[in-house]
Amino acid sequence: MTFYIAEDLDKLSGPHIQRAWFAHVVLPSGERRLHTGLGPVEIGGHVWEGVSDPFGGQLVSVGSIEEPRFGQAPAVDVVISGANREFLKTVWDDRHAVEGAQCDLYFATFDAETGEAVIGLRKLYPGKITAPKFAFVGAAVRAIQLRIVSIWEGLNFPAAGAQWSPAGQRQRFPGDKGLDFINAPIIEDYKK
Repeated sequence: MTFYIAEDLDKLSGPHIQRAWFAHVVLPSGERRLHTGLGPVEIGGHVWEGVSDPFGGQLVSVGSIEEPRFGQAPAVDVVISGANREFLKTVWDDRHAVEGAQCDLYFATFDAETGEAVIGLRKLYPGKITAPKFAFVGAAVRAIQLRIVSIWEGLNFPAAGAQWSPAGQRQRFPGDKGLDFINAPIIEDYKK
């Protein structure tokens, strides 16, 4: 995945360059354009609403976005922490509608001092949202975890019986114990 061209590299060498993640989400309730910063941002001909609110206590963290390798579709973990009770209830009530919703990921880079876009929106991949998971630690800590996966994510799963495990090997070749010894400690005795 190459996102930058030669002209971009000069722009990226500035001292205060930051990136932000953007998500175009299509839910049954309507489209939402979100970004990982504060307040509204206009870029790419659309207004994107910020989802991080440190004063309201609701923060969004985006996990690492790795470059996909051959035969592997990309996925990104997102955690919404500090969610209040009302927000949790709305997500819980809509959890079935959220699962499988379209969510295309983008990123852009900005000059942190001026807030100006240095490099406009670049599409990472077309994606969809997995089922949200709810995490509760005591009465005070609440978080919602979800994953944005590529629409090609289903190709990551092997066909039935193709698992590289002892059970998968025996399914393909009944009685074969060849994979039983992978990563198993082996002791060899030598006789003189």
